[in-house]
Amino acid sequence: MMKKIFCLTLFLLIFPILTHIATADDHVEAEKLLKIAVDKVMTALSSKELTIEQKQDSVVETVNSVFGFKLMAKLSLGKTHWGQLNPEQKIEFTNLFVELLTSSYTDKLELFQDEKVVFKPLVVKKNKVHVPTGLISKGKEFSVLYKMSKTSNEWKVYDVEIEGVSLIHTYRSQYSSVLKNGGIEDLLKLMREKKAGNTAS
Repeated sequence: MMKKIFCLTLFLLIFPILTHIATADDHVEAEKLLKIAVDKVMTALSSKELTIEQKQDSVVETVNSVFGFKLMAKLSLGKTHWGQLNPEQKIEFTNLFVELLTSSYTDKLELFQDEKVVFKPLVVKKNKVHVPTGLISKGKEFSVLYKMSKTSNEWKVYDVEIEGVSLIHTYRSQYSSVLKNGGIEDLLKLMREKKAGNTAS
């Protein structure tokens, strides 16, 4: 269920980060960017004229503009493990993380059935912004919290909590389990195999 809800939230956009305290206008800008992304994705998914491939392309473009996938990859591995990677491994891990995550939601466009997103008052967490929303699907509302930070003068989502469960923490737990009994090459091998399986299917 959580995986399905996460895919839907991506559709419906679907280390310290800041070195300064953001202003109130900055916080509002973060929420505004998220709302614009939601509107774009809703428009694409609701279109009767776009093909499934065109909808996928539109969703990926919009999600990529709001989600900081490279930062999410780093956070999902954790500071300790990330620091143990050499430059080439960091690049490969990041690329595999982004590709697999993107594939996980583009393959499930059929799950979209006129869901709606309700934005709630944003919460300022020191130098970050939390944007709480409610995903309404088939008469039920699920809590979805977008955590945003600002890097290079751009607000990006760096984590999503669905019903209180963090996407980043979930990935970190999975990766830590593999790394506990092996090394980074074992994890990269598993990710390569999963990517190859997704491509074949």
